[in-house]
Amino acid sequence: MLKSVTNYIKERKSGLQRAAGYVGGAYLLGQYVLGRLQDVRTTVMQDRFARENLRRRFEQNQQDISFTVMALLPTLGRHILEGMDVEGVTSELQSYSKSAKTSTEPQIPISPSESSLTSSMELVSRPQHPDHSENSSFSMLQSVQENGVPTPTDLSASSASWVDQFSSMQSSELANGSTQDSSADGPNLQMPHLAADVPFYDSNPSTSTSSSSSTAPEPPAPENGHAHPIDTPARSKAELWKEVKILTFTRTLTIIYSMTLLTLFTHIQLTILGRSKYIHSVIQAEQEERMREQMMDASIFSLLWNVDDAEGTASQGVDVISEETERKYLTLSWWILHVGWKDVGERVRRGVEEVFEGVSLKTKFTINDLFRLVSDVRRRVEYEVTFEGHERRINFMSTLLPPTSETLHHVLTQGGVPAYIINASDSKFEALLSETRTHIMSASFQHVLEACLDQATETLFSGLRKTVFSSVIGPLSFEEHDDEVRERLAAMLPGLARWCHLALEGLPNEMVDNLSSLRETTALSAIIYSSYEDRFS
Repeated sequence: MLKSVTNYIKERKSGLQRAAGYVGGAYLLGQYVLGRLQDVRTTVMQDRFARENLRRRFEQNQQDISFTVMALLPTLGRHILEGMDVEGVTSELQSYSKSAKTSTEPQIPISPSESSLTSSMELVSRPQHPDHSENSSFSMLQSVQENGVPTPTDLSASSASWVDQFSSMQSSELANGSTQDSSADGPNLQMPHLAADVPFYDSNPSTSTSSSSSTAPEPPAPENGHAHPIDTPARSKAELWKEVKILTFTRTLTIIYSMTLLTLFTHIQLTILGRSKYIHSVIQAEQEERMREQMMDASIFSLLWNVDDAEGTASQGVDVISEETERKYLTLSWWILHVGWKDVGERVRRGVEEVFEGVSLKTKFTINDLFRLVSDVRRRVEYEVTFEGHERRINFMSTLLPPTSETLHHVLTQGGVPAYIINASDSKFEALLSETRTHIMSASFQHVLEACLDQATETLFSGLRKTVFSSVIGPLSFEEHDDEVRERLAAMLPGLARWCHLALEGLPNEMVDNLSSLRETTALSAIIYSSYEDRFS
């Protein structure tokens, strides 16, 4: 039987060989396919994990940005509310009305326009809605600090920019200004307090102008030696009403611009830092994976050699930002919190005066009329006229960052950064500063800034709909309708003043939430966060 089996195999040897070849080839092909599928599955899983890690880190970074803006907002709000003291001028106006009844001085003839403003004051004092009498910012006079009220001369004493004044300071003045507050507590490493408890008139070596005249406890002595009279002449009721009108709109729009710029600047700062940490984590994970592979198939001597080589490569390729550099970079927010907002306030004040100067307080406006006036002010603030007569959009660079090395040194000093860290050479800090300027000058930033300002303006008018134009619905437009609700301009001032406090002190903060959740803002952060291709070597 065995012989018959052997003969059978010999007769069909060629066929069996072909069958064995087919089976073997099919097996090898199957193993190859399975191996490739496993590789693809591993690659897909790794790619999915990387995307999930990137998304998780980006979302966490966005939450950190909102938290940081809310942490910086009290400092900005305190400076704006003290520097543009609408409630103080209103208190003076009410005191003027009370003292006018008992005054024994000769009465000055009142012009028709002044008498009309007197009736407008009664309209503001009388609640427009049942819920306005108790919550009006004009009635909360007990919480206002007892500071002097700025006169029109003080408020318009200097047309020069705060940034220009800062840039023209001498190095000796900067050194003196730095030593005055050397006893102040410095900030922590990760979240600098930016000298929040140090008033600007103590830390700023430049001369005070309109924005800070109401915050100083007493006026500084003039440099020319001529003493100014302590008792300033009392302003008329018409001048006080004009000041309330101009200052209310100036403060409102200054808050819109300052909060928007602070939010975008914080987005740029923390997104750049978050991207650096993400790159470091990716390179570190890749190095750990390489070391695990080496431990599986390499000898101990080869392993030690490759580990040393990998560590040397890591030290050269990873873009690590030290805590000192990060602290210096985050301290740059001091500029907009203490100086930059004043520069914006001056531009806003000029625009408000040009638009609202001839507008009577008794004039009745619809919400669309007020929207057109505010849009006109915005155009004057955001654009400047060139020598050729064309309008050019400004970039707010001097508002967000110190323009000179001297002012940069002053910012870091006032922010609590030690002198040895400031004076040390730091190429990474210079790179961060250069990249920040590049993003601020980019067309993407200009587009996002315009979208954020539109959103902030919409938030303002959404609040006015609830407090002043309670029966108005529908979107804002430049078209006129006969059936729209009209209110006197004087009746809008309390609502604007209340909105300023709500925008700066509200929790949760509607303004910050709307700006941070805006699609354009998130897109700008995503562009910055994902621009790391050239950082891998």
